[in-house]
Formats: sequence, C-alpha cells, structure tokens
Amino acid sequence: ASNNLDLFDIEAIEILRGPQGTMFGRNTSAGAIQIRTRRPSGEFGIRGSINAGQYGRMNLKAAVDIPIVEDKINAKVAMMSYNTDGFFESINNPAQGTSPGKDLGAQDIFSVRPMLVFTPSDQFDMTLIGEYVRNKSESTPGANDSDSSYIICLGGWQMCNDYTDPYKVDMIWPGTIDSEIRGLTAELNWHMDAGTVTALANYRDTDSFVDINGDNTSVPMYHLSRTEPHTQSSIELRFASGGWDNFDLVAGVYFFTQEYDILNDTYSIKFDPSWPAPLQSYAGAGQDHDSSSIFGEADYHVNDRLTFTIGGRYSKEDKDLYAISAGPYPTLGASLGNYSSSWSDFGPKAGFKYQIKPDLMTYFTYSRGFKSGGYDGRCLTPASCENSFDPEEIDSLELGLKGEFLNNTLRTNVAVFMQEVKGLQRTVIVPLANSTIGNETVTGNAASSEINGLELELSWLPTEDLRVDYAFGYLDAEYDEFCADLDGATVHETPPTSPCGDVINQGALGYLVEQDYSDRPMQRTPKTRHSLNLTYSIPMDAGTVVLNGKYSKSASLYTDITGISPRKATDLVDASIAFQDAQGRYRLSLYVLNLTDEVYTTGRNLAANFWKARYLNPPRQVGMELSFE
Repeated sequence: ASNNLDLFDIEAIEILRGPQGTMFGRNTSAGAIQIRTRRPSGEFGIRGSINAGQYGRMNLKAAVDIPIVEDKINAKVAMMSYNTDGFFESINNPAQGTSPGKDLGAQDIFSVRPMLVFTPSDQFDMTLIGEYVRNKSESTPGANDSDSSYIICLGGWQMCNDYTDPYKVDMIWPGTIDSEIRGLTAELNWHMDAGTVTALANYRDTDSFVDINGDNTSVPMYHLSRTEPHTQSSIELRFASGGWDNFDLVAGVYFFTQEYDILNDTYSIKFDPSWPAPLQSYAGAGQDHDSSSIFGEADYHVNDRLTFTIGGRYSKEDKDLYAISAGPYPTLGASLGNYSSSWSDFGPKAGFKYQIKPDLMTYFTYSRGFKSGGYDGRCLTPASCENSFDPEEIDSLELGLKGEFLNNTLRTNVAVFMQEVKGLQRTVIVPLANSTIGNETVTGNAASSEINGLELELSWLPTEDLRVDYAFGYLDAEYDEFCADLDGATVHETPPTSPCGDVINQGALGYLVEQDYSDRPMQRTPKTRHSLNLTYSIPMDAGTVVLNGKYSKSASLYTDITGISPRKATDLVDASIAFQDAQGRYRLSLYVLNLTDEVYTTGRNLAANFWKARYLNPPRQVGMELSFE
C-alpha cells in the first residue's frame, strides 16, 4: 500500500548494492535504493507529460516551480494521475458479479507533492516536502492454475488450468484497494567550515483497506478483507566533514518508529455453491516497532591513489505484538496475549580503493548486513504468538574494477562478490502449540545459504550519435542448510522418519516431517541475466529523432521457496521512437513495451491442496507520450 507506486518528478535514483547501513537509514541486508525528488529551481517553470496507450492508460504528470522571494524562498508543486482499465478480462456471467468481457485490475492513483525551500543564508537551508497519495484501484487478478488434483476442481464447479488466453480469468469479483497516504519530510542543513550538519525527519500515515479474492475463481471459496492503519516516523542527525586533509567522515544517529493495527475479515469459504451459509471470521493483530542506531564511516586518503575506508553501525530493534483470535463476524475472538522482544547487531564495513591510473580504479569491500527478527502477526495460539524469529545476518565480500577506455568512449564496471547468509528467514509449517489436529504457517530461521556472483556493465559511445549499454549478471545461489516442513501434514501408513529434523504426529491430518531442502533452488535467483540497450540519435534542423531498443533476458527461476513453481526463461523487448525539438521544450515518443508479447509468471499463491493461482506480467502495450518543459 505504501510503496507500490509510480515515480514522478525524480532528480536521481541511486542503486546501492550489497549490505548497506553505515551512511544513511536503517541497516539493510541486500542493498538500498535512494530516490531523490527534484528541488525547486528558483525560476518559474512548468514541466509535465501525458501518456496514453492501450488498456485505457491515461497518465498525467505535472510540476510547477514558483519563486516566492528571490534566492530566499522557492516552492514547487508536483502532481500525478495514473489510470488504466487493467490487463485482464472476465469470462464470468452477470449473476456471479462480473460480466463477460469486463476489464479487471484497473488502476486509479492520484498523488500530489508540494515542496518549500528556505535559504535565509549561505550557512543554513531548510526543505519541507509534503505528500498525499490516494489509491482506489482493483486488486491484480490471478489466474487459477489448479489441476484436477486440487479441491477447487474436483466437483467440476470451476474451470481449472484450461485457459487458452492467460489474461482471461474466471472470477466472481476482482477485489479492491482503497488507501490514502499522508506524509511530511523536513531536511535542515547547517553549513560550517568543518562540514555540514544535517537533520532529516519524516512522518508518514497510511490508511489502507484491501479486498481480496484469494482463490481467484468464480467459486466463493476464500475471500479476505483487510483494514490496516499504519504510521511511521524517523529522525536522522548526521555530520559530514568538509575540507579535511586526507580524511573524510560521516557520522550520526538514527531513530525510527512504526505501528500498525490490522483487522482481517475472512469469509465466503465453501467448496460447493449448494452448501449452506459460508463460514466467516474476524481476527486482529498489531505491532509496535522501534529502531535506533549510531553509525559512522571514515575515508583515509593515504595519497592521491590509495584510500582506506572503515565504518560500522550499531542497531537496536524493539518489537511488540498483540494478537486477537478469530471470532464469528462481526465479533473478535479472545486475546492471544501481548509479547515483546529486542535484538541488536553491529555491522562493520572495511575496504580500500586504488587508482591504478587516472582512468582505471580497483576496490575491495567487506560489509555486514542485518535484517531484524520479528513476530508472526497471523499466529493462532498464545504459544505460537510468543515464538518470535531471530535476525538474519549476511557477510559480503566484493572486489571490483572500474575503468574508461578508447578515449573515454567506453566505460566498464566489473564486480565479483561472495555472500554468506546465516539465520535465513523462511516461511515454514509448524504444529499448532498444544494441539494434535492443526498446524500453521510461520516465519522461522530455517536455513543458511551462500551466494556468489559476477556483474559486468559496459557503456560505449562508438559515434556521437550511438550509445550502447550492456549488462550481464551471473548468480550462483544455493542453500547450505534448509531443514523444514513446507507442504503440511501428510498421511503415512507407518510412522515416518526425518533425514534432518523432527517428526510430529498431527493425528488425523498425518505427520509433519521436516525434510532436507538444501538441494532445492533458492527463490528468484536466476543463474544469468542480460540487458542490451541501443540508443541512436538523428540530428535535424528542427530537433532530434531518437531511436531506442532494449532487449533483456533472464534465465529460468523459481518464484517460491518450495522449488515447485518454476518461471521459464524470459526474453523481453521494448522499443520507442521519439522527436525532441531543438530547444528541448517538448518531446513526443511512440513506444511499445513487451514487443513480443511474452507471458511469464511473476508469482504464485499456493494454498496447500485447495488451489493454486498464478500472477502474470503485463502483456504487450503500445502508447504515446508527450512531455514538455
């Protein structure tokens, strides 16, 4: 609800790979994406774009710069409206809630971002950024991917796994999203001879209601409504040195807090329309989360060529959980208790970079990432609510080479890395505490893994008008250990044994048997990825014509941790032709996304032996965009 939004009026996007944490924000185990919006220019101006295309696409973006007091106070307002009819089509009938041919998965998002920048002196500046987002979209439909062995298909009530068009779905309702986000960010900078002190504060409030057709079928089998208010705030105070001899320093403190409450209304669970009234239950939970840290990173320049880096972050995480069991709607069940846990971690960073010559540099970095422990908010008994999971920790080594060649027309970046993950958090199935007739799905520290890889990036300008960008990634990811039950209790004629863990008798349900899954593929880790982007400019008296084509290829992968949901190797092609006037005032482009109309699975929902649903990528889209400034 808070992050699945389009970007607009962006100045820069910075991708930081590998464990991060010594420079800003919370510690991360896999990387960070820093997005910086445009600041007011100080001069009156308007920029924007209109994007229209297939599937009812109509996206409008605009930003207005407004000078208020010359060189002292400047403002800007940016707005975005994002609308589509959805990529999916219903094959249902009106009696069941949708009509044949009805579009499903519509998006309707509006966002506005006002901004004020105060610069009363050369020593101080303050930026205030507001944020409002309204999302009234439909949930993205999934396609029923069950075969005849699933309960949803046994009675012949539902078409299963026989669609000729993957974007036509047999659903009784599409599901809806209704959310609002309000936020305020303040950045204050004090510039001194010794460096700059920055205070960065943010508050964000989200009200979210999501209505989900979980089984993605025309059978009223599983429907979920979720109401979830959420608030978060953060404060960072840091110092960045300036003009020190042979030494640079960034250091600070960071505080983050968030809380949410959630009400789950689960209803319409029945396998046969002729059955009596459906089951309906109402459950709740909530968590409070406080995080604090102190961080620092220093660079020591031995000489003009060699620099050593050392840094670290100490983090402390506190989480509180309350949970309420399911009761007959509209009544909540009994309290499952209140629980608290804390975790701490120190993540060091060390490395060096060496300028071999002016256009060739090598570097080495060691860093440690930390992913907080936590609670399962969907716990079913006091004992399982109390059973928190521990943090995940990753140690990473990276060696790289960056250079420019052929009179600075060819830029190359090469990196090899090795990562070791301990306490890997995975979703597993465990027995309900003090029960022999049920089990539940929880998060646990079930695995450890090793990930090795290679990344290559090339940017080449063979002529003034042609640019070639190529990227290649190789990934060797495997489990060192993974012992768990992933498919639930099964019946055995004789008591089974486990090759690596526990065997738990679940009575009539059978046995939970922990298996060795260390030979299973890790989810979403393709062996290879390629990307080739070609841009050719044709100068003219009136402006420039720009031709662009992009080809990307990903090897096959698995979308879930069980290793039973493969996604085939995918090849994607995008293309566009654009004209930009000589003064750079406007740009008109025609584009096609997913030119070859590739269809692949982006994810799956596996509900034991009840049903299986898959979610797909967007189909081919053709459109036109007019941007102006």
